[in-house]
Amino acid sequence: MGIVQILSQHIGEIITAIGGLSLWGYERTKRKQEVQATETQHQQQIVDLYQEALSDLKVRYDEKFNDLKKDYNTKFNELEIEIKSLRTNLELWKNKYRRLKEEFNLYRENNK
Repeated sequence: MGIVQILSQHIGEIITAIGGLSLWGYERTKRKQEVQATETQHQQQIVDLYQEALSDLKVRYDEKFNDLKKDYNTKFNELEIEIKSLRTNLELWKNKYRRLKEEFNLYRENNK
């Protein structure tokens, strides 16, 4: 029995084995490409989610900044009004003090 006879007896099995190996190689390559495509798609989704989060963060930051700016301006105006009122009161009390001091000095000079 030579190699030719052995090969001729098992030619169907050899062809089936070669076909199976080539089909396995093709399927493996195909699966690899599908995995890469899925991975790329998932990475793109992650980037899209990140961009959406950044956009949302900017909008929320701008809203918060404008709210704080409005609150700051309101508080600043209130404090300016209060300072003006306190300065007016200070001047009134200074004038009262000066007037009372003058009266006291006159009283003291008259009662010597």
